[in-house]
Amino acid sequence: MKPHSLILTVVVACMAMVGQANAEEKTQSKHQVPKMVIAAFEKAHPNAKEVKFEKETFEGKEAYEAEYQENGKEYEFLYGAEGVLLQKEETIDTKTLPESVVQAISKAHPKAVIKEAEKMMNPDGTVTGYEVEVKAGGKELELELDTGGKILKTEPE
Repeated sequence: MKPHSLILTVVVACMAMVGQANAEEKTQSKHQVPKMVIAAFEKAHPNAKEVKFEKETFEGKEAYEAEYQENGKEYEFLYGAEGVLLQKEETIDTKTLPESVVQAISKAHPKAVIKEAEKMMNPDGTVTGYEVEVKAGGKELELELDTGGKILKTEPE
């Protein structure tokens, strides 16, 4: 292998690793999560089993997501590093999505099939929006919508 080919290969490999390190969500072991986050989550959900943690950015700040399943539903709780609950999400039956959300998805992606839905809530339980996974034109997308059906964000799944 020529020296410049070897250097190029090493540079590309390093860039790939840096890209992974800068991903929005990073899986964390329980020991990597701040103690205040663990304490707040365990106090609120003492019976939660097989909890997965991820480090994220929420509204420009460091946050930690605790995710687990119970009774066939998936729950996600987002905490600030100081242990304050910022947001909750829970899976819902796609048939219970508000009509405005369904219409917005149909308008933006006419042949989309809704695969999964979650409602996003403030800490007090008020619904702030929905995350919906759809399959459209051979692609899987995650859509974030407000309660009125406005699409706020579209990301490949």
